[in-house]
Amino acid sequence: MKITSIEPIKLRFFPKTPLKDGLAGIPSREVFLVQVHTDEGIVGLGEGFALGMMDSLEAITMETLAPMLIGADPLKIEHLWTKMYLGTARYGRRGIMMAAISAVDIALWDILGKSTGMPVYRLLGAAHDSLTPYASAGYYMDGKGLAELRAEFRGYKEQGFCVMKMKVGAASPLEDARRIAAVREELGDDGQLGVDANNAWDYPTALKMARVCEEQDVLFLEEPLSSDFMQDSIRLAASTDVPIAGYETNLTHYGMRDFIAQDAVDIVQTDAIWTGGITEARRVGILAESWGKQMIPHFSAGMVSLAANISVGMSLPNVRLMEYTLDENPLRSQLCTQSIVMQDGVVRAFEKPGLGLELNQDTVARYRV
Repeated sequence: MKITSIEPIKLRFFPKTPLKDGLAGIPSREVFLVQVHTDEGIVGLGEGFALGMMDSLEAITMETLAPMLIGADPLKIEHLWTKMYLGTARYGRRGIMMAAISAVDIALWDILGKSTGMPVYRLLGAAHDSLTPYASAGYYMDGKGLAELRAEFRGYKEQGFCVMKMKVGAASPLEDARRIAAVREELGDDGQLGVDANNAWDYPTALKMARVCEEQDVLFLEEPLSSDFMQDSIRLAASTDVPIAGYETNLTHYGMRDFIAQDAVDIVQTDAIWTGGITEARRVGILAESWGKQMIPHFSAGMVSLAANISVGMSLPNVRLMEYTLDENPLRSQLCTQSIVMQDGVVRAFEKPGLGLELNQDTVARYRV
């Protein structure tokens, strides 16, 4: 089997009410897909992180990666990952380049699954039959006060979510402390709450807010600091009882190696569409397991991303929870002819070959850039 062409697909959706996390506004949901075509008619579908850089992502995929891939055997996934990674080392390793490699790598796993007739998570080892999703929500929005925030999380609890996560970091520490307390009270003893600062704080603020999280019995504090300052994360993790989770923004297992080995995090987070695809996300998870740490796959994009991250999570024994965003996003809910949704309190990868996905061409046409 040989790769014959790479086809990029750029999609963008503008929500009626834009979201904001602790670091920045999110005016749109953007999804960058690649379809990897082969001479045997098998087409692999992949996704790479795209927010704010879709045109650049398309250009670097076609200019840099496509020439490395055309004519190659798509089933030699480790070989091609290494070829892409080392071949772009002078200008890669983070950001756009790793997003492009991620999209291609996911598509290659989709091809392997389709060619063998197996779902990707089974090819990877199938440690679990399902994962527990947590509702990833609580974004800042115009007009959302404490009453609206409480009502939002009450709704997730009514949907059956037992674990939820809220955004912090864009308000003052005092206001965020009130927001955490309000949601914690709303969830009661039956719900668990994670908190995500999206790298927004310096060390003193992070330590102060960690104390708030301790008082409110928070399940984990995610990305409280910039991943540029690993020493601060080591200090924070050693100074608080609340588990420190992160850092999906610190890409590849090389980037996460010292964070794991030096206990800068208690819970490891990574995302297949950011860190280098299914291949690299699984390496991060195995590295985490070697230090006895839980991993939680990150998710905030399209349905291909969700399927890829769940497939990785279901293949690893140290993964139990899975992030699941619930904001208005048809590129998650309508992108494919089938969707992964929570049933009986869990989520599962599809049992069809590969990722088990087929694009909904009406949705592609509607949101294509």
